[in-house]
Amino acid sequence: MADREQICPACFRLIPAEAHACPACGADLDRLWARDYRDKLLAALAHPLAEVRMRAILALGLRGEASAAQSLVDCALRHPVDVVEGLAVVAALARLGGAGRTALHTLAEVHAAQAVRAAARQATKSLQGGPHARDRHPRRGDPAS
Repeated sequence: MADREQICPACFRLIPAEAHACPACGADLDRLWARDYRDKLLAALAHPLAEVRMRAILALGLRGEASAAQSLVDCALRHPVDVVEGLAVVAALARLGGAGRTALHTLAEVHAAQAVRAAARQATKSLQGGPHARDRHPRRGDPAS
C-alpha cells in the first residue's frame, strides 16, 4: 500500500503527506495551508476540477467577497464552454452589488457563451434598479401590461 498523499494547493499534484515543500513546484506548503480562507477560495478558482471551482464561486458570492470580482471574471473566461460555471459566476457577482457591476459588464461584453452574456446584462440592469431593470416589453400578467 502506498504512503499517504496530499494534493499540493499550488500545482494540484499528488505529493507525500509529510512534505513541507512541494517536490513538483517547490511551493512552501506550510505557508499555503496557513493562508486566509478567502485566499484559499481565490486559489481554488484555478483548480483543474470544475466542482472545486464551483464551490469556491458559490462561497465567494455568499461571503460577499467584493475583492474577488476580477478573479471570478478570470475564472469564467478561462472556462468559456462551462456555461453552468459562467452562470454561477454571474450570480456570485450579482450578490456583490456595486462591487460586481464592472465585472458583470466585462462578462456581458466578452464571454463566449451567449447565455452568460445575457445573464450578465440582466444582472447589471438589476443592480442599476429603476425602470431599466425591467424588460422593455412587460410580460402578460405584469401590472404594467
